[in-house]
Amino acid sequence: MVHIKKLEVYGFKSFGFRNTVLNFEKGLVAITGPNGSGKSNILDAIMFAIGETSPKVLRVDKFQSLFHDSQNSSTRLIRASLHFDNSDRGIPVDSDSVTVTREMEGQTGESQYYLNKKRVTKSTLVELLEIVLATSNKLNIIQQGMITRISELNSEDRRKIIEDIIGLSYFDEKKNEALKQLEESDRRLDVAMARIDEIRKRIDGLEEERNDQLRYKHLESDLEKFRAVKVSNTVRTIRSNLKSKAELLNSNVVRSKDLTMQIEKNNSELEKLESEKLKLLQEADIATRAKMEIGTSVTHLVYDSERKRALMKETEQRLIQIERRIASLEIEKQNINQKIENLHLQIEEKKTRVDERYGRLSILKSDLAAMSSQIDELSTSANRYAEIRGKLEGRHNKLHEVKNHLDVSVARLEEKMIIVTGRANSLDSGNLELKTNIERNNQIHNDLCITLDSEKAKLDTASGLIDNLKKMKATLQTNLKTSTNLLSTADTFTIKYEVKASTAKNAMTEDIAIAELMKMSNEFGIEGLVHNIITWNKNYERAVLAAGSEWMKAFVVDSVQSMISIAEYAKKKKLPRLKVIPLEILRNVKRSYIPDGDPNIVGSLADFINSDYKELPDFLFGNTALVKNPTSAYLLAREGCRAVSVGGELFEPSVASMSADFGSTISDLTHALLLSNSIDILRNLLTKLRRLIEEKDNDLRQIVLRIDRSESEKFEIERKIANLGTQISNLAMLVHEDEKKLEQLTLENITVHSQYESIKLELDGWRRRLALVGLTIERVCQRMEGMADVSIRSQLGQMNRKRGQIFGSIDADNLDLQDILTSSQVLKNEIGMAVERLKILKEEASDLETERKEKIVQADELKFNMASIESRLQIERDREQQVIDSAGTSVGKLQVYEQKIKALKENERKLSKENSSLEKDIALVGKDISDLNSEESSLINNLRLLGCEDLLEAFDVDTIIGELTAEFDTIKTRINLLADEVYVEVIDGYRGMSTKRNLLEKERHSIVLFIEEIVTEKKNVFMEAFEKVDSNLRQTFSEVTGGTAWLEVENKEVEFSEGIMLMVQFQGKTGRESTALSGGEKTMAAIIFLLALQSLKPSPFYLMDEVDAHLDAQNTERLSKVLLERSKDNQMLMVTLKDATVAQASMIYGVYSRDGVSQVVRYKHPSQLPFEEIRSEASAN
Repeated sequence: MVHIKKLEVYGFKSFGFRNTVLNFEKGLVAITGPNGSGKSNILDAIMFAIGETSPKVLRVDKFQSLFHDSQNSSTRLIRASLHFDNSDRGIPVDSDSVTVTREMEGQTGESQYYLNKKRVTKSTLVELLEIVLATSNKLNIIQQGMITRISELNSEDRRKIIEDIIGLSYFDEKKNEALKQLEESDRRLDVAMARIDEIRKRIDGLEEERNDQLRYKHLESDLEKFRAVKVSNTVRTIRSNLKSKAELLNSNVVRSKDLTMQIEKNNSELEKLESEKLKLLQEADIATRAKMEIGTSVTHLVYDSERKRALMKETEQRLIQIERRIASLEIEKQNINQKIENLHLQIEEKKTRVDERYGRLSILKSDLAAMSSQIDELSTSANRYAEIRGKLEGRHNKLHEVKNHLDVSVARLEEKMIIVTGRANSLDSGNLELKTNIERNNQIHNDLCITLDSEKAKLDTASGLIDNLKKMKATLQTNLKTSTNLLSTADTFTIKYEVKASTAKNAMTEDIAIAELMKMSNEFGIEGLVHNIITWNKNYERAVLAAGSEWMKAFVVDSVQSMISIAEYAKKKKLPRLKVIPLEILRNVKRSYIPDGDPNIVGSLADFINSDYKELPDFLFGNTALVKNPTSAYLLAREGCRAVSVGGELFEPSVASMSADFGSTISDLTHALLLSNSIDILRNLLTKLRRLIEEKDNDLRQIVLRIDRSESEKFEIERKIANLGTQISNLAMLVHEDEKKLEQLTLENITVHSQYESIKLELDGWRRRLALVGLTIERVCQRMEGMADVSIRSQLGQMNRKRGQIFGSIDADNLDLQDILTSSQVLKNEIGMAVERLKILKEEASDLETERKEKIVQADELKFNMASIESRLQIERDREQQVIDSAGTSVGKLQVYEQKIKALKENERKLSKENSSLEKDIALVGKDISDLNSEESSLINNLRLLGCEDLLEAFDVDTIIGELTAEFDTIKTRINLLADEVYVEVIDGYRGMSTKRNLLEKERHSIVLFIEEIVTEKKNVFMEAFEKVDSNLRQTFSEVTGGTAWLEVENKEVEFSEGIMLMVQFQGKTGRESTALSGGEKTMAAIIFLLALQSLKPSPFYLMDEVDAHLDAQNTERLSKVLLERSKDNQMLMVTLKDATVAQASMIYGVYSRDGVSQVVRYKHPSQLPFEEIRSEASAN
């Protein structure tokens, strides 16, 4: 794959006027060095070489600033050369290495470009490099600050970046070209539509004449139809009445049956009460049994008496009703007979009139034949004038047609003027109302804005207060946390040292003496303790501690006098044992002899001890040999030497004793003892600190309460502001809509007034034309009158009038004859219904007479039975009175039952009365139904005469019939019999234009489909890139942070009008939009988003300038691993100051400045280059 092998720079920025060469390899190359050393200038030189022409991108204000020494005009030349590895022929040049050079002279400021040392144009060079994406495509070069700008991108900017990378502008260009074609197609279609509109206007004119012709034909059939509808409406009304009467009859029958059932129920309740009454009497004393029997007998007799009396009364009432009904039937029969006689008389009269009409019709027909022959004779003599008169009549007819057309046009214009005037008045009132509404809404809007400003001021005050309180809270929390940590650390520290000091004091070890004497080290000339003065190799620490364990805590003093002073002071203070080594007596110390030649003997232990006092190691360890193992130490000790092994086994000379040290340390309680006073002071300070922490904690709680109250007030203010904002926006929208309506109405008003003026002018023109046509018609009529034979014409006129009169008489007689025949048929139907009704009345009278006889017999029987019952009842009541006197205890209950029984009997009487009334109503309703049936039959016959077997749809036709008749008479005068033929010819031409229009519409549809395909392809390309970036983003973010990041389209229905959100969720946190993250998190998200964008257009090399500057150590290390993994497939040149990134690089360039000129040092990883070669290469550079 193509990559940069070498960069040569001369005179560019900080590199001076000498040829600086940097060799690169594939993989991750780190460039590091102090600030201002010129690290980023290496990347600028690469961009300059590949053709970057923006001074801002090259981090200068103008191109002259690119020269190293801008003041020296004699050396005004800069040059940058890039050597590319082209072994895979990625750049279409037949060479394994491609060199790109750019030179710029200070005198002219023009750039010269060279390809393999041959001069080429910039466009040629850029085209070659674009093949392998080796140009500055804004993603492979990441400069300082670019990460910050990416982190602050909004959703719209993110979408635009992706669109620019994948080149969606290509689809927009194709779409714009298609839209131009669509506009041209629409223009041609508009021309065709205009032509069609012209033909349509001609069709509209012909259509009116054709419609008149067709209308004339249909009016006759419509009139007959509507007359039939009128008859059908009457029939429906009758049938509706019949239905209501039938329903009333059925309801009365149902009510009668219900009353009968109630009567039966009443009787059953009565019987039930009688039985209960009997049961009451039975429950009485046996002695009153006779009373009960009497009471029962009386009750039955009373019941029978009342029942017989009710039946008697009902029978009498029914007899009265029957008598009345028979009388009314007789009267009705007489009326029907009289009606039948009258109807027969009317039929006879109709027959006479029919005969008269037939006679008159025969006479009129004979007169018509004679008149027609005379007219034919006169017509023969008038033929010689026919040709001239025909021409005049033709002209007269044409003028009449023109006049009719002008009359219609004038009427239409007058009607249109009335409509336009009304519309103008309506628009004026609407404008006035809208202006009033706008003024009122603007006033309300201004008031709300003032209120909103005051609320915003309150909100700002509350927000400022909350921010200040939060800052105070954060400061207090930080201080409290710091103080608490300090308190905890100090407590741990004091406890630890107090325990040590207490332990040392209790044990009374030499550490007490050391601590006491170290307080006065200057007075006694103490240089220090042995273990503080000497140092040793860690590999032999066990041996040193084993051999010098007795002397490690010994004092080292400068003289013997100091040693004596210490001894006197210890004796005086009764200090524990201590050891003192005066340096004064160590000058003559010599080492003991240690055999050599044995490989197990390392040497004298003093050789591995370091100290500022050279004699001290010899004094302490000069007689001790250091050997590798215990066996050798033992053998050497037997020879009279003091020996110690590396593991810590010590053998005294002649193996007098042996000691081992495998893990001991030098205990040092001296420091703890010296710090005991300071620890006490620290304890007092910690107590004060605790009190201060408690006070600050109380202050913090108060601040939290104030913050809560302020946030509540802020929330209330924000709610008010939101409501005010909603009201203001609604009012603004309302005012905007009203203003748009006002503007539209104003424009429409202007249009309407202009229409009014144009219509008025057009109407005046039509009226003038109409006056001229009227004068022409009068002149033509005068010429026609002058051209005719007056006598023949008068005779023909008289005969034609007579013939017309005869035709009118014949038509009148025919109509009259039809009316007479229809009325005769109606009379016959009425006679049939009357006869049928008479038959029904006779049957009813016969039934009533039979019923009357039965009722009379029943009444006689009831009278006889009542007399018998009354006599028995009187006897039983006498007996009952005797029993009542003797047994009065059951009287009360018996009276209750008597009252109930009496009420039931009264109810039975009322129900019987109501039932009788219903039977009367049923008879009357039956009569009405019979009359309506007769009328319906008559109307059905009339409907059949009109040619309809079934009823037609019901609606009001009286007005329609009147209007149709008037229209029929009007159309008769203006019929054009050729309108239909001309209309068909024009329609054929219209169809041809319609075919052409369809072809144009088909062409337009194909262009629209092409545009839709472009939009679909654009969407697919965009979504493919979106998914690729999203997938790469998810994977990389998970590898670097362990969290989750993804892209979301704000509105998936409209991808190209909405932005793209970068959603980020770090470990242990909720997902948020990237702009809501903290600074470091935002930087990390932006870096990974940029790396994901780079996957859309992979470049052979990437230049990165301090992209990890804002990352912490952990995230920097993770990012460097991802960059290292990605650099396996391409080349990454990265300017960085982070050790973690530098450690991952396979090649490192160090940059530093010397005398204002950048110096470069190359370093390769030790695994790839020996250390000596690195050192020699660094010195060479």
